[in-house]
Amino acid sequence: MKIFIKSSILLALATIISCKKETKKDVITNEVKVVTTIDSNGVKKQDSTVIFNRNIDGKSIVTKEEIKKYVYQYEAFDGTKAEVTFTHYPEKSYILIERNKLKIELPQTKADEKSATFEKDGIKAVTEGQKLTITQNGETFELVKN
Repeated sequence: MKIFIKSSILLALATIISCKKETKKDVITNEVKVVTTIDSNGVKKQDSTVIFNRNIDGKSIVTKEEIKKYVYQYEAFDGTKAEVTFTHYPEKSYILIERNKLKIELPQTKADEKSATFEKDGIKAVTEGQKLTITQNGETFELVKN
């Protein structure tokens, strides 16, 4: 009986030692970041972005779909100030112009090396370097970045 128990223990140890651990080659983890934006009517919207981290054969690969926001202060020739937020999603870009309680959000319709055009419902905003030109109802307003 003792020989049977000893041989069983040795067989179990040999089996445990000879088994290789199975490792996952593709491990995918998700990290979600929530970003809140304000639309043209002052309503808050929540957009989220997902970041995928992959580990393939011990190598880390990070793929990001980022939402980038840039906020600048602009000033008109008469001294009025406006806060301008540029939001860049992976598929589309927007501009949000805030002055006092007035908020205008426009999608980007055209872009080149020197300028970007944002347009919606007869309102057009063109950025060119430090200058932002807004055209609405035939009137043109020029703002300069501080």
